Amino acid sequence: MAEIKSTMEMVMARAARMCEGAADGDDNEEARRAGMKAGGEFVAGGAVDLAALMSTYQGAAAEAFRQGLISSFMRNINLPRHEDDGTPAWEGALSGIIALAQDTRTELGGITGEIRNILARYQDHKKQLRQQLEDNFAAQTSQLQQNLAQQTGMQMNISPAQHPEFQKEWQKVMEQMNDQYLNALEQYKDAIYKILAVDR
Repeated sequence: MAEIKSTMEMVMARAARMCEGAADGDDNEEARRAGMKAGGEFVAGGAVDLAALMSTYQGAAAEAFRQGLISSFMRNINLPRHEDDGTPAWEGALSGIIALAQDTRTELGGITGEIRNILARYQDHKKQLRQQLEDNFAAQTSQLQQNLAQQTGMQMNISPAQHPEFQKEWQKVMEQMNDQYLNALEQYKDAIYKILAVDR
């Protein structure tokens, strides 16, 4: 009977430990979500004191909060979709990464500087490629205008972007360009994860 009781006590102790572990896991997940939320607010320009928030967490929860922050920042480092007069989200994200850096600030400063250069060049490169493509289609568009004038007896003004093949070609150009820029961004993001010692 004593042996059964001893086994039962062991099972109950193990179950209690598992419950504690699950509670810790819940706390860590909550801390990670809080980090993601704080990261989003920081990126949006909110008055968020990252150091003060991080100091409210201890141990594994502190690391989970930090991972949530980094995850939020990394999600905001993307190619710009359109020209925007405001401060892009990636600026806030890069500032947040630097704010998290301690003894790696110089190393991360170089990488975030490279990311800024890439993202700043993106729109200019896009405009340049579009202009080149429009120039390439100019002769074809002129021929198309002449053909339509002969067929309809009416003079039509068609821009190179209105050429039937233009959008298809532009889509190909954009896919190639985006792949190049995204690959470069991913390499820099990998380097940041490594420096900050955080898993993706």
